[in-house]
Amino acid sequence: MNNIWGDMAQYDPVVWNWIIAVYLFMAGLSAGSLLVAIGLRWYKEKRGLPVEGLPVIKASALIGPLAICAGMGLLVLDLTKPFHFYLILINYNLTSVMAWGVIALLVYIPLVFVYAALVFERPLVEKVPALAGMLKVARTLEGTLLKVIFALALAVGVYTGFLLSAMISYPILNTAVLPALFLASALSVGSAGNILVATLFFNKKASDCIEQVHRIEYPVAFNEALCLVLLFVGLNFSGPAAQAATAAITTGTWASVFWIGVVGLGLAVPVLASVFTPAKLKHSRGFLIAVSCCTIIGVLSLRHFVVYAGQSYIS
Repeated sequence: MNNIWGDMAQYDPVVWNWIIAVYLFMAGLSAGSLLVAIGLRWYKEKRGLPVEGLPVIKASALIGPLAICAGMGLLVLDLTKPFHFYLILINYNLTSVMAWGVIALLVYIPLVFVYAALVFERPLVEKVPALAGMLKVARTLEGTLLKVIFALALAVGVYTGFLLSAMISYPILNTAVLPALFLASALSVGSAGNILVATLFFNKKASDCIEQVHRIEYPVAFNEALCLVLLFVGLNFSGPAAQAATAAITTGTWASVFWIGVVGLGLAVPVLASVFTPAKLKHSRGFLIAVSCCTIIGVLSLRHFVVYAGQSYIS
């Protein structure tokens, strides 16, 4: 070893840490929650069914703004100079994926709060009467607002995947499959988050649509699993560096996180539980909480696996 320069073994290849992984999780949770809730709302309205006061929609109104704000707070704290974060908001390089993500988030975050205010309009106006006029105007534009928020939530869901995939030196990250994987996992964790919050904090009624949201678990889990298969099959058929990166799912700590957290808790347990659990227990409070928590842990594991294992293999 050269005593002046040393070797690469002494350097930690991980630049983005758990804070980034949790931020990616929170952004996906917020976006997925709103995508599922707004999609469900349109589904019900198209069939002439009531949507007012549905627990799943109330849950999304809590998760959407709280999750994205918590994620952005972590992201700011991770900056070298956190009090200079405003510079990101006034300096844009439109050839950068990050710049487009910042623009999307800059519009998405305030609109998510408007969405939450409309969902909880009645109790909010009772406590803050001054908001009545603004919410009345927002209510007249609700249809357009929902379409814009849905599009922005879609952008936020895939943006984090594009952000990581732009890192060309990392075979696991530099793949076109990653945005699709992040969107599928965002829908998965958004559905689980909505079910969990609706079950814990709002009254469960026969028409609350928790069961309907629960049923999308199968196609979402299938697409998430398909993206994972495509990711590692693609690596296996790429160059030597990419092939070496497939070791991420066979050796080391992150292989355990992948098989136990991502595949086991995140995919296998929810699907198998839905298939084999007796009908009388399938929609019970305990079952919904347990399965939702497994899905949430699985997606959180996925974000950590992608961030850490992705940085551990360099081409």
